[in-house]
Amino acid sequence: MAANAGEKGKSSGKERLIRAAQSLAQERSFDDITIEDIIKVAELSRPAFYYHFAGGKEELRSALVQRGLLDETPTTDIRRAILEAALRVFARSGISAATLEDIATEAGVTRGTLSWHFHCKDDLLTGIVKHYSPHSTLRPVVEQIEQELQQGVPLDDETILRRLAGAFYDGFITQGDHTRLAILLIHTHPEAAQILADRIVKGRKSIIEYIEKRQEAGHFCKQIDPGLFLQVLATTFAMRAVCQGLNDLLPFAHLSRDEVVDQVVLLLLYGIVKREKS
Repeated sequence: MAANAGEKGKSSGKERLIRAAQSLAQERSFDDITIEDIIKVAELSRPAFYYHFAGGKEELRSALVQRGLLDETPTTDIRRAILEAALRVFARSGISAATLEDIATEAGVTRGTLSWHFHCKDDLLTGIVKHYSPHSTLRPVVEQIEQELQQGVPLDDETILRRLAGAFYDGFITQGDHTRLAILLIHTHPEAAQILADRIVKGRKSIIEYIEKRQEAGHFCKQIDPGLFLQVLATTFAMRAVCQGLNDLLPFAHLSRDEVVDQVVLLLLYGIVKREKS
């Protein structure tokens, strides 16, 4: 009799979690629902959740799909979800203070699921550096410029630099957490920082080659190092992402994306001395 009562209690708890998840999934995407949301609606504890679904949200998702209560298939890769969660936790708490338990909770997975993909924080940091990069927004822009030039599309230097500057801006601003984390990695995790540096150098190569060609053709000043030219362009927008709170206090905080890009490009191309564009 006691055994039957125990089975009934176990079944009841599991059913409450399933009904809670089903109800929440009718309001928003299952991927946007957290374990905290589910246990709050089900009026159960977190240990009770993992008692019934040791595999975390993904096991619960499978149960819903099997019962025909959830039509959608997983839209978020677990590994990517963990990386995104780690990036948020590292940015919020710092690398040293963040724990794997914090990251697992943020990602909505069990500690075991996280460890299956990443054995330690160093693995997570390396994964973040490999997966995220401001240059992911820069690469397609560079490829498009190269393709248009090969096809004979007339592109002047100002147009090209505006595109590149815009790509840098978008890359750093949209991945501000990654940019801030990268600064920390330089001093705390040399191996991960080296991976990041290699990716940046690789992403810069084609742009530097373009600048060198323009120098050889006599359009750009040969005294300027192409690497430094690009560094100024990148650093300007990187600092805008890193100094998120400080930017609101600076005189140029009111400038829009296009206005910032415009001023940086004009400064790099023509300098601060007033003269006619050639």
